[in-house]
Amino acid sequence: MMSERPPLSVDADTESCRKALAFNNQTLSYIARGAPLAQLLDRIARGFSASYPERALAIFLFDRHKRRMSVGAAPSLLPAFLADLVELDGLEPDTLPFWNGLSALAARHGCRLLEVLPLRSFAGELAGVLTVCTPVDAPADASHLEQAYRDTVGAAVSMAMLSIERALVPSHAQVSTEPPDEANERMALAIEGSGTGIWDRNAVTGEIYYSRGWKAILGYEDWELSSHLEDAYLRIHPDDLPYVQETIRQHFASRSDTYQVEHRIRCRDGSYKWISSRGKVVARDDQGNALRMIGTTTDITEVRQLNEKLAKSSRMLDYLTSEIPGMVFQFRVPPGGRGYFTYVSEGARETLGLSPQQLLENPTIVDTMIHPEDLPRYEAARQMATATGSHWMLEFRVIVSGQGVRWLRGQARPRRLEDGTTLWHGFISDISQSKAFELELREYALTDYLTQLPNRRCFMQRLQEEHSRIQRGVCDTAAVLMCDLDHFKRINDSLGHAVGDQVLKHFAQVLQRQLRKSDAAGRLGGEEFAVILSGANLQAAAEFAMRLQASCASQPLLHEGKKVEVTLSIGISLMQVDSGSQEQVLRASDDALYRAKEKGRNRVEFAPFADP
Repeated sequence: MMSERPPLSVDADTESCRKALAFNNQTLSYIARGAPLAQLLDRIARGFSASYPERALAIFLFDRHKRRMSVGAAPSLLPAFLADLVELDGLEPDTLPFWNGLSALAARHGCRLLEVLPLRSFAGELAGVLTVCTPVDAPADASHLEQAYRDTVGAAVSMAMLSIERALVPSHAQVSTEPPDEANERMALAIEGSGTGIWDRNAVTGEIYYSRGWKAILGYEDWELSSHLEDAYLRIHPDDLPYVQETIRQHFASRSDTYQVEHRIRCRDGSYKWISSRGKVVARDDQGNALRMIGTTTDITEVRQLNEKLAKSSRMLDYLTSEIPGMVFQFRVPPGGRGYFTYVSEGARETLGLSPQQLLENPTIVDTMIHPEDLPRYEAARQMATATGSHWMLEFRVIVSGQGVRWLRGQARPRRLEDGTTLWHGFISDISQSKAFELELREYALTDYLTQLPNRRCFMQRLQEEHSRIQRGVCDTAAVLMCDLDHFKRINDSLGHAVGDQVLKHFAQVLQRQLRKSDAAGRLGGEEFAVILSGANLQAAAEFAMRLQASCASQPLLHEGKKVEVTLSIGISLMQVDSGSQEQVLRASDDALYRAKEKGRNRVEFAPFADP
């Protein structure tokens, strides 16, 4: 039964709506200041009854470990009703048996249930139930369909969930002398360790709750920042504000599945940071209007700065920063035992192509995905971090079934417990796109743009490698050839530099067709090219040189229907164990080339110490 209340007007006029909104704003202020949970829930229930005195709002909390309900706030229900809640112990609150049992219990005490709404935490776990009931003998009406009533119920649900969440998650609440629930501690530490901030927006009142990690991104302490939407918009860079507001409007109107933006935001010291915010409306009323929206924020300032250094074009910026997927996790390693995941976020699907449940059930599956070439480095980094308790940070490759190779960046911090267990709280992100661009830039740095042959720097690295192989006894000899296109200046002067460039490209193609897989060639500058014939002696080098000269003569470049004939001078030296450094060998072949040009060009000469 409901306790007796003095009769009030049932109709909610404009003044009562204004008072209800003011009460909601005041309650949010209490939440932000960290008022006790019981006090917050009682205010929500009494505030509802002030607007709708003929109905009773009650909030029940669910202990998922004990599988029982307890009273959070029920100022309008009689104690006998509340005492009989034990009949529902063992039932899950979001199941039909629970609802039927609660309905029967209410009827036995002279009440009729109008609303039974679940209350969930940030992690999606059921934390309680909000109910609205009326006396069974109360006349039926349609006021529960009115927009003002639905908005009031929605606001009550949103504030109740926010109050419960603030009490549950340690990183969002005031310091408590009681040990936090293990599951909530796990989630809070994993999120905080990843450098991710959380925000919770009441779409009805416009109030926004920020986690401690969110405030830390901007340099604020936990007790700073207001929860007003107007203040939040003032922090957004003016150039980005219209885009952010329009994206929110589109999501509120159900025109997008999720809310995703990247924009600049002002920090406590007045500077701006780039952040990536991703969220989703998690509660709507019967008409589809948004009630509550939850999301995360990540600092992407460094990524933006890297984009500016790598490329100026907007296409390349979009390529690198279109999305930053990531996986928040907690990994527990008991003393002398194998490690296992105790928390994995949904980002596992984006980074590893696996569901969180797969990783929780089989933690060793990650080791089987590590690229074979990176596995030793991955194991060594993990063992070093475990032994020293240092911050683990590593870039490595994984092979995702059906999707190929991905580059990941892992970061985690260890926490040693009293029993010797090590808890890792960290974050793994997909950096495949930026890695691909990095490798592309590296390739450009080692390749001659015109001929697509290795440039001088790359060729000298290859020459050093060949010299090391000979010194280690992998092979006995290697021939080094210096090649020069005869009278190339005449071509540039008579036909123009564009034709000269075509001649160089044409010769590079002729040269590449003569090389074996073990050989190497490069353009050292101008019309000079160098060749390494791995394992070749002087006889083999001479035969190669003559074939190359013959190919140049038989395959001239055609320009405007005319042949552009080019001859080739070649100097050869031999690299052996006792032939000095690679620079000396290259200089010897260059000296031989100089003699070939002095003796009339279009000929082959050998280094003095390397007569054929």
